[in-house]
Amino acid sequence: MGNLFSRKNDGDIDYDKAFSGLVVFRASLLTEGNGRAGIRLPGLDKRLREWCNYSRSRRDFVLLIMSAKINNAEETEASIRQKIDISRNTLKAIVEEAIPLEIAARHDNRVISVAAEFYDTYMESYLREWEMMDPDSAKALSVALKALTKKYITMSVGDATSKALEFTVLSRAESVKANRKIRLSNSGEGDGLNLSSWAVVNSFNRDLLLLLMSAAITGNHLSVAEIMKRLHVSRNAVKTSLRLGIDGGFITRSNGYSCSGKALKDYLNWHYAVFSSYSDDLLSASALFYEYLATREID
Repeated sequence: MGNLFSRKNDGDIDYDKAFSGLVVFRASLLTEGNGRAGIRLPGLDKRLREWCNYSRSRRDFVLLIMSAKINNAEETEASIRQKIDISRNTLKAIVEEAIPLEIAARHDNRVISVAAEFYDTYMESYLREWEMMDPDSAKALSVALKALTKKYITMSVGDATSKALEFTVLSRAESVKANRKIRLSNSGEGDGLNLSSWAVVNSFNRDLLLLLMSAAITGNHLSVAEIMKRLHVSRNAVKTSLRLGIDGGFITRSNGYSCSGKALKDYLNWHYAVFSSYSDDLLSASALFYEYLATREID
């Protein structure tokens, strides 16, 4: 794969390699035989892992109430519905499921908060998930994020880990919002949906996007059967999503399915734009966190 960031490179910093490694890692967590959660959030109770990853709306709900705790802010039923663009009935069902699972709590004025124990357990499991990243990918990300800072800020590994985990929750929560400022793409290449619209059209396309981007990076194109097994969805649903992507011009079919070169470039540049928008404090913490992942001793 050629250099996608030639106008942005700082010396020998290979941003395309760094962000490609992140994409491939996240796709690798979507495995066969482990339900829709794949091997994400290891250590979290299985029923909670499955619930959090069962659908786009449930995953986004969890991210929003977790980000509210991190930001010391409040989310109401109305704000959640507006941000992730779901119906009143869908949110009602989610909340009624989340409360007995001790994921969320409802307060006065329809404020919804994350349950304290769930938040702590989720973050612990999230760290275990990141610790599965291979050292080379972690090192490349560390170097790239440090290069994005205007001034690198030193801190302890413990502080960096806490901030980096919060940073990834906040960035994912921001990216799922229907009114997010930085989108994957502005238009499709054909007459179908654009990449941003396609990614949120159903419960599994965001995960499918990871698989297809990883396939484009590695050259290991995907069959319909493999996608079905890794995402645990039906053949008809997969084929419908792929057809919409092909019509939009961002999915290609040649010895299997992957994203187009332009879509991959858009996706990696989107990562660059998102990371570049964050403060030196968060970028420095993330750089140190990935350095820890790259150099830690593995049991």
